[in-house]
Amino acid sequence: MKLYKKSELIKNRSEKKKSLIGTGDRKKNMEVLLEARKCWDALENFRVNRKRNRMYTYGNQWGDRVYDKDTHSWITEETLIKREGKVPLKNNMIRQIVKSVIGQYRSNQTEPVCSARDRDEQKLGEMMSIAVQYCYQLNHMHEVDARELEEYLISGVVMCKTYFSWMSGMDKKDVWNDVVNLNRAFFDNTMEDIRLWDCNIIGEIHDLKLSDVVSSFATSKSDEEKIRSLYKSYSDESMIYAIDSLSSERLDNLDFFRPSEPNLCRVIEVWRKESKPRYRCHDILKGELYKIEINELPSVLKENEERKKQGISTGIAEDDIPYIEYEWYIDRYWKFYFLTPSGETLSEGESPYWHKEHPYTLKLYPYIDGEVHSFVEDIIDQQRYINRLITMVDFIMGASAKGILMFPEDCIPEGYTMEDISEAWTKYNSVIFVKLKPGAVLPQQISTNATNVGAYELLNIQLKLLEDISGVHGAIQGKTTGTNTAASLYAQQAQNSSTNLIDIFDSFKDFREQRDTKMMKLIQQYYDDERYINIAGRQYSEQSKMYNPEKVRNTEFDLAISESTSSPAYRMVINDILMKLLERNAISVEQFLENGDFPFADRLLQSIERDKQNMANGQAPEGIPDDIQQQINAGTNPNAIKMIRA
Repeated sequence: MKLYKKSELIKNRSEKKKSLIGTGDRKKNMEVLLEARKCWDALENFRVNRKRNRMYTYGNQWGDRVYDKDTHSWITEETLIKREGKVPLKNNMIRQIVKSVIGQYRSNQTEPVCSARDRDEQKLGEMMSIAVQYCYQLNHMHEVDARELEEYLISGVVMCKTYFSWMSGMDKKDVWNDVVNLNRAFFDNTMEDIRLWDCNIIGEIHDLKLSDVVSSFATSKSDEEKIRSLYKSYSDESMIYAIDSLSSERLDNLDFFRPSEPNLCRVIEVWRKESKPRYRCHDILKGELYKIEINELPSVLKENEERKKQGISTGIAEDDIPYIEYEWYIDRYWKFYFLTPSGETLSEGESPYWHKEHPYTLKLYPYIDGEVHSFVEDIIDQQRYINRLITMVDFIMGASAKGILMFPEDCIPEGYTMEDISEAWTKYNSVIFVKLKPGAVLPQQISTNATNVGAYELLNIQLKLLEDISGVHGAIQGKTTGTNTAASLYAQQAQNSSTNLIDIFDSFKDFREQRDTKMMKLIQQYYDDERYINIAGRQYSEQSKMYNPEKVRNTEFDLAISESTSSPAYRMVINDILMKLLERNAISVEQFLENGDFPFADRLLQSIERDKQNMANGQAPEGIPDDIQQQINAGTNPNAIKMIRA
């Protein structure tokens, strides 16, 4: 085996950093923690509104608190309604509308596609697209995106973290995407740019088991001992579980410094934009633009002195020598901190990523004048009025007179009591003898209908308003229509409803593009060895499936979210086009099978290749296997079958 230099083998890998556990500036760390705490406290009103929107979405629609004058305390509307003898009825329309929007999103599946900026490197775009789509499958991003869209509809905010690391339990080091729970998140509350380019601080609070903290930050036995001393009051042995594990109560009542469970360790992750003086250098000779620390300037001056001597010795004029140009400036950069609640350092440093940013992707909607208003928030008032009307109708129906017998006392027969008459009245085929006096009134039953007070009309109005305000009409929800409704009109109604959701979908698409761009750059940075990436159900050239880090590392890509090539509609169109080209002899059978999407393509290509080899060796071809022939007959044009056989 040929022996290579270690420097050549690891030249593209990140250098191992020195352990900083417990060695940071504790005073500065506390300043960082207090700044993060202020940002987290400033989001309290947002978290309260998000909780209310979530309650209405998932059915707890009488949970708002009102002031009770009798007890001089705050109670829920549900408790107040029950105290008045009513039943707090509800008809959850919000949940169905949210599910319809998510269903509309899932029905138009999209995926990231990368394009090289250099026209001559367009073939590398497919290679990069395959790598990003592989990470999509690895992280189950289509399911994650559906849940993130649901969060976006409920709260108007969505946030995720994209990073490269080992995944505990999977023993795999790759690019990962974590959904950030907004109860744990904090970010700059002074931002005004809708693109959030003026963000100066962002992060989240973690609750981890002690073993997970050690696994994440310790690189030696001494590091493990330091971490255990920092969290000496915590132990994995003391397992304490919440009373109701499938409940949001634990997350709704988080504290910034204290963990949610006694056996968990609080780790606070902060990414903050900081500044310090540096030199910006431009090496004209090598065509490089980079920055250096203040103490590194002597090495630049030394290099310029050597170039001066070399230039003069070769006859180059001094003012024409390609020196390294440099200028002093204040650099703004992202720095990360992983801290304990007491301000001890677990890890810190400048952003290690090539994109030089924090790993989070944050989207706020619509973020006009710093305000966030969600899709669900707009329809809560209509939902409340619908619940109020159906409760009112139920109360009126319960309080109205139904079958009350008016029996005059002077009509009571001898030997009967009122109890006897009441029993006889409700008994089947019973007879009551009545001896009327002159001018007496006959017994009569009173039944009233007091429900026709306009409540049903109001309820229909609110249901119509709910559709108009949300923009999700019956057609997009799959509701049946009248027999006289034309199919074109029904399709137009569904299209109009989809138009109302374009703003939300495009805003969420922008979030995905930002997140996937960071994913793409992490792949360029950390995929440092060749690997074969094949995505099930996709037809790509073999050249594109072999990821080559040297080719893509120095290439600039643009990423866009486009319609998924895995959707049935897209595959059908491609297959139809290829079928027509095959019938016109514009492409070969091999090209037809390589670029089409057929379940039998790979085996049929192998069979064709085997027959070619047999014929080249003077042997008879074996032909198409029977099971593949059945699949071809089931879903392929007869003319194409003849051409394949030929």
